[in-house]
Amino acid sequence: MSETKRRVLVVDDSFIMRKLIRQIIESDPDLEIADVAENGRIALQMVRQTKPDLVLLDIEMPEMSGLEALRRLGLRSACKVVILSSLGGEGTAETAEALRLGAAAVLMKPSGSVSLDVQEREGARILSTVRSVLGMAPPRALAAATEAPAEAPVLAPPPAAAPFHDAVMAALATGVLGFDATRRLISANAAALRLLGQEAAPVGMTLETLFDDYNEDLGVQLRDVLASGAPLVIGSTEYSLPDGGWQPLRLTALPMPQPDGGRGLLVLLDDMTRERDIKRLLTNTLSADVATKLLEDGLPSLGGSLARASILFADVRSFTNLSEALGADGIVQLLNEYFSFMEDVIRAEGGVIDKYIGDAIMALFGVPVRLGGDADRAVRGGLGMLGALDVLNEDRQGRGMAPIRIGIGIGTGEVVAGNIGSPSRMNYTVIGDAVNLAARIESLTKNYGAELMICGATLRALETPVATRLLDRVRVKGQSAPVELHEVLRPGRVADPAWLAAYASGFAEYAAGRWSEATGHFAEALAQNPEDAAARMISARCQTLNASPPADWAGVWTNLEK
Repeated sequence: MSETKRRVLVVDDSFIMRKLIRQIIESDPDLEIADVAENGRIALQMVRQTKPDLVLLDIEMPEMSGLEALRRLGLRSACKVVILSSLGGEGTAETAEALRLGAAAVLMKPSGSVSLDVQEREGARILSTVRSVLGMAPPRALAAATEAPAEAPVLAPPPAAAPFHDAVMAALATGVLGFDATRRLISANAAALRLLGQEAAPVGMTLETLFDDYNEDLGVQLRDVLASGAPLVIGSTEYSLPDGGWQPLRLTALPMPQPDGGRGLLVLLDDMTRERDIKRLLTNTLSADVATKLLEDGLPSLGGSLARASILFADVRSFTNLSEALGADGIVQLLNEYFSFMEDVIRAEGGVIDKYIGDAIMALFGVPVRLGGDADRAVRGGLGMLGALDVLNEDRQGRGMAPIRIGIGIGTGEVVAGNIGSPSRMNYTVIGDAVNLAARIESLTKNYGAELMICGATLRALETPVATRLLDRVRVKGQSAPVELHEVLRPGRVADPAWLAAYASGFAEYAAGRWSEATGHFAEALAQNPEDAAARMISARCQTLNASPPADWAGVWTNLEK
């Protein structure tokens, strides 16, 4: 082990990914975590504060992307950067851009749903690259990677200019900067000084000095306007302030003719704080994709509108027993940790958490905006939640805590979406049969011993098939139309074909009213899989039906419980 551990900053908007990468880094005795960050803007501040040796940087993040953060780091930091991204590996535009901007290496983020074997599958690859980039000898089992050279900082000089006195400029809310042909500041109004965090007009300061450090990329683009004469509009960017804060801006740069025939530069700065705060507020409850689409397309109708959506309900099993065992503080801590894991997965699939109901989660896919493939995203979200739960439970069991079990139900159909509530308290939500059905399906998962169940409408709406088995046809409480219930089988878990075939044969006989024959097939299914609660329950149902056959049997069972 080396005497001084090398320090790594982990930057990813995924709570689960930050946790997993942290565990991978901490498994190497020569490495330690400097800190973790959830977006590029926070990461740049932490680079200043913690001075890590290496940054592991995701590309897709809210507020400031990984590529933008890498661009801002530029020549300003001696720390190495390794991109960890799900956008593609070698040959993609993102990889090429990251390497052009100075990344030492680009690694593919672990793909697919979160699972327990992420550390085992990906840990060696990540550690090998980190150690190689840092110039460290690889541990016995790790392979080496290429190391990118560090780059040195560049700064510039100051002075000389003329004052700027214009009542109109002083009254403008838009910041105005004027530079001469030598790139020195000749005028700046009060709004520009406020937006750039300057106490007094730095007349005579060069463009390179005003746009240095993490703002250097903006300076490069402004110099290009001076050189080419082509206007520049940056709809949304952030200026790194002298005090370490960030100012969101819209920046417009125009060539400005000079009396001597030369070309100066006019820079207009608009404060985008309100827009940033609105987006931040939205992204607290919505995924970044949904928040961006809402800001681009406008807010949905708050008066109520019909929409087709997939609704997901999830509930913790035996929550009362957990509450009694853990006490008030323990149960709050448990729920906060559990919700953090589940929210991460739901938002990653473009879902919106409508509300937490005690220990239950209600999530929406398809409202307030449609992203396409809403049923697929809901089912992937449900499977991802189960994978994330495996990770959480492994961690809990390592701390001597009992595992958590959940049930998930998904319904698809027409809903009424809008702001619902009283004048003093309203909430954007959905109501309708599909919502009630999803809640009923989640509740029924206990009876069938299933982790994830969907209705027939959800199955038919899927664009990408998933492994399922037909469990039952029922009328749920509060609805008259029969509903098919399907169990979604988890990928990677081998289901015995003989068990599935025996259950399918038993259910076909049961639906046809041949209950004695059905019982035999269900017994075979139970012999193959003694944990099959659905086979046990419907086999018992067959005996009840045999004893007192209904006159109008149509293969549909009526559930009287919620």
